[in-house]
Amino acid sequence: MSESMKKKHILLLILILAPVAFFILTLATLDISMSFQVKKLTSPPDAYFEITEEDFQEYPILEEILEDAEKLAPGESKSYELDLETGKRISNYLAKRQSEIGVCSYSSYTYCFKYGNEFYGANMGTP
Repeated sequence: MSESMKKKHILLLILILAPVAFFILTLATLDISMSFQVKKLTSPPDAYFEITEEDFQEYPILEEILEDAEKLAPGESKSYELDLETGKRISNYLAKRQSEIGVCSYSSYTYCFKYGNEFYGANMGTP
């Protein structure tokens, strides 16, 4: 292979890989997050699980969110932004807990749980 042909191949390779590298770099620097929507329910759902102090030991951000959510009026909701990794961990945990007791029967919420003396419905998603 001639020297000029090698240079053309190298240039072509650079032109192909440069956009891929740029895309990967862009994804790595984006602030990707998840939204945790919590609503204080007005009545108990048919299927719910209880959030306990043990849950907070594993997921301290959940304690912060629910302490804030206690201030909501019945029927009121609030959205909390979580980093992607934390959001996935909490979502997987809550999905596991909900699957152990059945589908959340309250409206379209994915998770139904009791914290303190109140009932909550929650969803996870991307903002």
